[in-house]
Amino acid sequence: MSSRRYAISVFSALLALAAVLLHLGPLRGVTAPLEGPPWWLLVPAFVLAELVVVHVQARRESLSVSFREVPLVVGLVLLAPVELLAASVLGSAVAMLRRRSGSEKLLFNLSLLALEASLAAALYHLALGTADPTSARGLLAALATVVVTDLVGAAALTAVVWLKVRAFDDGVLVEAVTTGLVAALTNTSLGLLVVVLLDTRPVALVLLVGVLLTVALAYRGYSSLDRSHARLESLYRFTRRVQEEVDTAEVCRTVLRQARDILASQGAELLVLPARGGTDPGLLLRLVGDEVVEEPLVVPAWLAEAVDGRAVRRHGQDDAGPRDALAAPLHVDGDVDAVLAVVDRPHHLGPFGSEDLRLLGSLANHTAVQLQKSRLLDRLRAEAERQEQLSLHDQLTGLPNRRHALGALTAELGRGGSTAVLVLDLDGFTDINEAFGHGTGDELLQQVGARLVPWGSAPGHVARLGNDEFVVLFRDVGTVAQAQQAVRPVLAALAGPFRLGGTTVDVRVVAGLAVAPEHGGSADGLLRRADAAMYAAKREGVAVRTWDPLSEGDSVRRLTLLRHLRETIEAGQLQVHYQPKVHPGTGRVVGAEALARWTHPAHGRVTPDEFVLLAERSGLIHPLTDLVLRTALEQCRQWRVSVPGLSVAVNLSARSLLNEALPEQVAAALARAGLPSSALTLELTETAVMVDVDHALVVLRGLADLGVTLSIDDFGTGQSSLAYLKMLPVGEVKVDRSFVAGASGDAGDAAIVGAAVDLAHTHGLVVVAEGVEDDVTRRLLVDRGCDVIQGYLVSRPLAPEAFGAWLAAHPQPVGPAGATGQEGRGGGW
Repeated sequence: MSSRRYAISVFSALLALAAVLLHLGPLRGVTAPLEGPPWWLLVPAFVLAELVVVHVQARRESLSVSFREVPLVVGLVLLAPVELLAASVLGSAVAMLRRRSGSEKLLFNLSLLALEASLAAALYHLALGTADPTSARGLLAALATVVVTDLVGAAALTAVVWLKVRAFDDGVLVEAVTTGLVAALTNTSLGLLVVVLLDTRPVALVLLVGVLLTVALAYRGYSSLDRSHARLESLYRFTRRVQEEVDTAEVCRTVLRQARDILASQGAELLVLPARGGTDPGLLLRLVGDEVVEEPLVVPAWLAEAVDGRAVRRHGQDDAGPRDALAAPLHVDGDVDAVLAVVDRPHHLGPFGSEDLRLLGSLANHTAVQLQKSRLLDRLRAEAERQEQLSLHDQLTGLPNRRHALGALTAELGRGGSTAVLVLDLDGFTDINEAFGHGTGDELLQQVGARLVPWGSAPGHVARLGNDEFVVLFRDVGTVAQAQQAVRPVLAALAGPFRLGGTTVDVRVVAGLAVAPEHGGSADGLLRRADAAMYAAKREGVAVRTWDPLSEGDSVRRLTLLRHLRETIEAGQLQVHYQPKVHPGTGRVVGAEALARWTHPAHGRVTPDEFVLLAERSGLIHPLTDLVLRTALEQCRQWRVSVPGLSVAVNLSARSLLNEALPEQVAAALARAGLPSSALTLELTETAVMVDVDHALVVLRGLADLGVTLSIDDFGTGQSSLAYLKMLPVGEVKVDRSFVAGASGDAGDAAIVGAAVDLAHTHGLVVVAEGVEDDVTRRLLVDRGCDVIQGYLVSRPLAPEAFGAWLAAHPQPVGPAGATGQEGRGGGW
């Protein structure tokens, strides 16, 4: 026997002993106040009183109305104490055996009833004295006896509950205090009425029994309807409350609270089972007070059937689970998604019944529907939040984007004070993309973003604006001069080399700065002005530039030119002029250099340096090169009808040398024009080659394999051309005009030109001198052995029609025509 069961048995024995001591002491020799029927006739009354108990439930509380006091009061008046004891214990024992109470419970209840009957007799006879039982004193004596006896019984029940579960359940005491007086007054009055009728009109008892039976039957029907109505009302209330919630967490919290209150339990649990085929381990939600506590899911053995899809009702089966509990599965699409359980009903309310289990099943069904809806809403909310996150953040770097930065800048301007906007650009980023691939370029952007993150003092203060542009916001920077000092550490953080895969890259960062309120008060305007200052820094070759009205004007001009340049290239309307190249000794024409020209309708003539730079930075350089190439080759084809062997030269930018598809593009243009590869010379600067030698060599070798002539422009101005001259597959060099123009008057320039000619001839290359402006220089070049000249001495660049007329007036070209060049200055012979 366990210690708790032993304690309960000892307590029961003490109760029985107290009853015996009362009969051996105060009740010894006491007789009935009135003569009554045999004691055993009262046994059925005690049986019936034990079996008929009315429960009126309100939320988690229940008021129990018992009629046991009626035969008790009758026995106090008509029976001797020992007879009352016998009738009470025997009748109650019969009722308990009918309910199949356990031996431990039966022993305690009979001991308690014996004590109550003995105590009631002692109190009643003491209070009554010699008075008439049907008098006012008799009524008060019986009433006081019943109330005190109920309180003693409630205290004993509370004590035995504590002995069993080591928990104080005050429900029995509360019920005895709140309902004992009303029940005692009613039952005492009814008991005394039975005594009066037995003493004066025994036959009237038949009428009283009839009335009581009618009332009992009516109440039974009413009680059944009331319970059904109460359950429907509870279910309606539950459904309405749960449907008010749309958040899954709130749905779970409401379900647990409502289930606990409706089924009058002390606790409620929701076991969220793992999804089939998923990685979610599941979750246990336990209601503690009015708060929901989350715990790792561990399915107890008593809930195994519920997990398998069957409802479970449990009552004191073993020590491996709650003493009293219900569980119902939540079915979603044929699978058990969760289990709803209520546990530990208060002792004074009795155990859960089959109707409670059916009600819990209904609650579980409604919960399953609402949980499915709330989870769908959760997914929709999560997707909306994800889309909002995507709309405000750059997917590559994870930084906020332009929209987020504008919002943050607007908020900062609303705070007042001074705010600085620093726009940063990675100069040469397109070259890195073309040289190493977009994967390397993406990695560079990510590393730049990571270096900028520490400078973000609030969300949105560091952002990627797009492509290779970033922005950093500074709050409370003070004056413009102080803002200029504040941004220097940011530039320093980006100054170090970047390790990209197996390559180390140094990136030049240029920046533009705008400060509020000095440079504007709107977020969009400040960002635009910082951007304009950044482009001004690019043009000026400085690291950072602070906005001023001049840079704003330059920005507007740049954007206007860029838009019209795109339209001009797409329409194929860019002009191409041609500058002749001739033999310095005979004057015979050997070729022409194609030079792009653009006249803007509003800004007039735009220099090649400006619009080619725009094309390089905007990605228009490839279509621009293709347009000039196709136009020049088509024009050359027409001129070769009258001047066989004429060649044309086209300039290539550094970006073009990183385009591995360029050889195929050139081959297609030659085929379209129907010209041999010897009709084309492609000019490139040594600086362009040095951007990425490895990629440039691949492209140059592809072009050389086509048979076109490759020419090194501006020869002698770089630092590496001599070292790479043997490596590059070129057939021509062009001595830069800065040396040619001064050769006639400066011995140093003349020596440089001579050395360049000798070096080129040593490697079997054709030498072209550009910028020839006078006859003295021409004769010097003849003496030095120069192969081809071009410049204003021969002709300035001419439109196609003018070049055709000029060509008709000159001798036909001799020898291989492969020279090309930049525009020179001077006059014709």
